Amino acid sequence: MGRYEFEDCITVCDECDLVNRLPELKSSQKLRCTRCHHILIRLPKRGLEKILAYGSVALLMLVLSLSFPFLSLTYTGMGRTVTFWQSLSVLLGESSVFLGALIVFALLVLPASYLLSAVVLSWSIKKRKYNALQRCLLQTVIVIKPWLMIDVFLVGALVALVKMQTIATVEIGLSFWAFCIYVFCLFKTGPLIDRRWLWYQVAGPVVLKQEILSTLKAISSRSQGMAGCHFCGAITSIDASHCGRCCHKIYSRKPASIKVTVTLLVVALMMFIVANLLPIMQTTFLGMNEPSTIVGGVYQLWGIGSYAISIIILLASIFIPLAKMLSLGWLCWQASYPNDRPITQKLTLYRITKVIGRWSMMDIFVVVTLTGLIQVGGVISIVPGSAALSFANVVILTMLAAMTFDSRLLWDQE
Repeated sequence: MGRYEFEDCITVCDECDLVNRLPELKSSQKLRCTRCHHILIRLPKRGLEKILAYGSVALLMLVLSLSFPFLSLTYTGMGRTVTFWQSLSVLLGESSVFLGALIVFALLVLPASYLLSAVVLSWSIKKRKYNALQRCLLQTVIVIKPWLMIDVFLVGALVALVKMQTIATVEIGLSFWAFCIYVFCLFKTGPLIDRRWLWYQVAGPVVLKQEILSTLKAISSRSQGMAGCHFCGAITSIDASHCGRCCHKIYSRKPASIKVTVTLLVVALMMFIVANLLPIMQTTFLGMNEPSTIVGGVYQLWGIGSYAISIIILLASIFIPLAKMLSLGWLCWQASYPNDRPITQKLTLYRITKVIGRWSMMDIFVVVTLTGLIQVGGVISIVPGSAALSFANVVILTMLAAMTFDSRLLWDQE
């Protein structure tokens, strides 16, 4: 299990469409595309065992984080203690049912499904059982992985704690520490989920016929009448409708990539404007309602001396969404009307855009934490404002826009 022979195996780079040969690799090694340096495959040392260990501990910590006090707040002699689930379920009882359902889905349903699927998948591969189930579990893990935001929530919760320290006494419960271990284990599990390596475990290597192998060159697969599967890394004929290994739909280039990406960006920009005009949070203090916009929250944090936190919120909530929309818009323009700037620089911008997009959700998670904890009788309470759902949609739409953009179009202009 420590050595993998990929002799006579070919794969296609997801980001530049270059045909790459997979050599023999050992554990802890990784292979990059020879043209754009995108990581094609990463072979973790004792990967299955580590997925089992980290995934199992993460699931246990998730259960514990739901079972004991998460945070406690004391204000003018009145206190409130909540579990992690109670802090989320408050949203479902307020007027923000859709936002609450979205948050519960993002913070509980998706991570639990991801971890459970990864644990069962690694166990079944080790035991060499239930091959049909392995395929289903692997597909689930691959689809969910880009949408995991637990680490973003933890940072958002810490920002909320800083804000609450100015108005009340906050204590951290046992579940909070269990949640931190849960985030750590989930963070360690992510790099172990390499889809090419796992598809090799589930379905074996992709070996082409010798007559096809002898004609393939280290150039674009499209120019040679071939296409790479985005889902498992297999290579097949450009005329095939579905991958012969994972049954995923095959396309040489994402259909209407630029049109779909631009449409998503336009809608996201409209939502972004709405989210910055309307209040993202409503604070009720002794019967008086005080709305707060995203920019207003930044000013408030700056005014109390939390300069680092205010800058983080400003970057995550204003600059990152704007930068992401502008970057993707510019990349769409470059895919149609390229300039002389090196393609590798454009690809680097695209990779950064994909990575940072989900961190814009931090401000929403700050509001979620404050809403769950600050419900002190009729004295003070916080609920999400009308902008919260709009801003959450901005994050989702920009993430979808990054996924629908086909970076291979940049190389087609070469």
